[in-house]
Amino acid sequence: MIPQTDPHISGGFKQAMRRVASTVNVITICVRGEPMGITATAMSSLAMDPPSLLVCINRTATLHASMEDVSHFSVNVLHRDQEYLAQMFADRNQRALRFASGWHMDCERPPRLLDAQASILCRRIDHHQFGTHSIFIGVVEDVVVRPDIQPLLYLDGSYRSADT
Repeated sequence: MIPQTDPHISGGFKQAMRRVASTVNVITICVRGEPMGITATAMSSLAMDPPSLLVCINRTATLHASMEDVSHFSVNVLHRDQEYLAQMFADRNQRALRFASGWHMDCERPPRLLDAQASILCRRIDHHQFGTHSIFIGVVEDVVVRPDIQPLLYLDGSYRSADT
């Protein structure tokens, strides 16, 4: 059983997390031939043997229910010049524009952003619910990286690059 959180602790925790820089990612899946995606910062490597990572998705997100059923998902780590994509995938009103260009899509695999900082294809092997989110665990099956290292970051409620 998860204890109810003291509002003082919740507020302090939120302020603490605003001080943690996170890479901005677009998590993608394909469901019955339809690409889906969401902007997420809660992603982390889990292990090197086997290479694996985890992503955390809010249970109220439209992608969540489908994520429980797919065999694969991709983590597309955004480059600092791709803030517009982070905003687009965070805005439900722009759903029709999300995959208009710049993606490799065959729906055999989840969509891969062609010019991403990195794209990591994972086989979803497990998930766990905790609080408002679910933790999805994936074993890495393919990786494509961009030569330059300039990820888009999210810090204190805004998008940034490592040099600002």
